[in-house]
Amino acid sequence: MSYPYSSKDIQELDNRDLSANILSASMNHPTEIPPPTQLASRRVVNSCFWSTIIFAINFVSSILVINLAKWIYVKHHFPNLTLTTINFFMTYLLLLVCLQLKLFTYIKLPILSMIPVSACFGGFIAFSNLSLQYNTVGTYQLIKLQVTPTVMLISWMFFKAHYPLPIVLSFLPVFIGTLISTYYDLQFNMFGLFCALTSMMFTAVYQILIEHYQKAYNCDSLQLLFYQAPLSGLLLLMVVPFFEPISALDKFMNFDTISLILCCGVVAFFVNFTIFWVIGNLSAVAYNMIGHSKTLLIIFIGSFIFHEPLNIRQVFGLCFTMIGVFVYSYFKYIRKVTK
Repeated sequence: MSYPYSSKDIQELDNRDLSANILSASMNHPTEIPPPTQLASRRVVNSCFWSTIIFAINFVSSILVINLAKWIYVKHHFPNLTLTTINFFMTYLLLLVCLQLKLFTYIKLPILSMIPVSACFGGFIAFSNLSLQYNTVGTYQLIKLQVTPTVMLISWMFFKAHYPLPIVLSFLPVFIGTLISTYYDLQFNMFGLFCALTSMMFTAVYQILIEHYQKAYNCDSLQLLFYQAPLSGLLLLMVVPFFEPISALDKFMNFDTISLILCCGVVAFFVNFTIFWVIGNLSAVAYNMIGHSKTLLIIFIGSFIFHEPLNIRQVFGLCFTMIGVFVYSYFKYIRKVTK
């Protein structure tokens, strides 16, 4: 989770807390003053413990939410956009709880200015879920990997951004491997491909807008999410009746389906909430390596659960894609760190 403080401010707060602990100990137990190194060690242990817990929640929930949503679509045939809308409102309600617990700080932002980023947020989540419903988990995940080169392309075309040649070339195997794997997907679906490509465009624009909004309003992603989630839900709520009649929801009013929907909403919230901590507290190298391992796990777990066998050509395409992803990570992060 990211915090509205600079690293310098956080270091000062840590030093103040440490001084306060020493002072308190000297007042209450003048003969038992723990050395500063011992107090610092305790703080590190506590920090590592909670870091491990939050990271584990993020890792498990990221994998679980995709397979859980896919299960609801495939096994229960629950309307896609309706589930997406429910998840948005559940995220907002749980963020209200987190706000009361002071897990993040509230800042006032102009509502009308939040509409464009909320529309992109709703678009990328809605089309991602449609892609998940109509594509295999493997195709869904591989096409998501095209978001980064799409962001780079948009930034180059409209914002005159420039990127090193090795980074640009690293996306050739990503693109070719995804093309091979998608082409030989035995459950290939044209509408699913359209949803995946549309989601990719929405996601790329959303990421660019998020970066702009954070700089313009001096806020973090979690503070933006507090506005995005309800606005995206309201925008989708105006669209849902045209595609998914509300009268058809009666047949889903059973314990199993409702339990899965609520569980999916809670897991989706944990993904959104913990991702900001992970980004803020892990190095870029660690974050990307973890992301790649999650990609592979999601593909293989989804293939097993939903009986979506990977043929040899798809496996080759997947391996070729991941080579490109690791080459990109090397030139983008690891080589930069070693320099």
